Amino acid sequence: MKFKNISGLITCMEEEEKKQQEGKEFLGSIIDMLAKLASDKMYGPLDVLATTPDISVALGSLYNAIRYAKSQGYTIPSEEEFNAFVAIAKKNPEVMREIAIKALIRAEKMKQPQQQTQQQSDRKESKQVG
Repeated sequence: MKFKNISGLITCMEEEEKKQQEGKEFLGSIIDMLAKLASDKMYGPLDVLATTPDISVALGSLYNAIRYAKSQGYTIPSEEEFNAFVAIAKKNPEVMREIAIKALIRAEKMKQPQQQTQQQSDRKESKQVG
């Protein structure tokens, strides 16, 4: 692609960056769902996403993740969000590993407030007993 001037190139780059950012926003609900699974110590779908370059294998794993999430009453991605994931992953399979890593990080952040609440509860109980 040739550009007549630098501003044309910059505009094109800005548009491409905006498209990528919009796509990543759709992936947030998928990451949230996978993080919830990881907080339940269900790492299988994340392991597959992190290690396979094959989109069909990743989709099978994502199917299992959505099925489990739905059975637990967790929020699942919309069809539109799923379609965005597929489109992005087909263009760049490496994004699947990025999603798995982000889900693990988010899962740890989900645990921290729960741990702090439990510690505070334990302290209150020990003060009442003592």
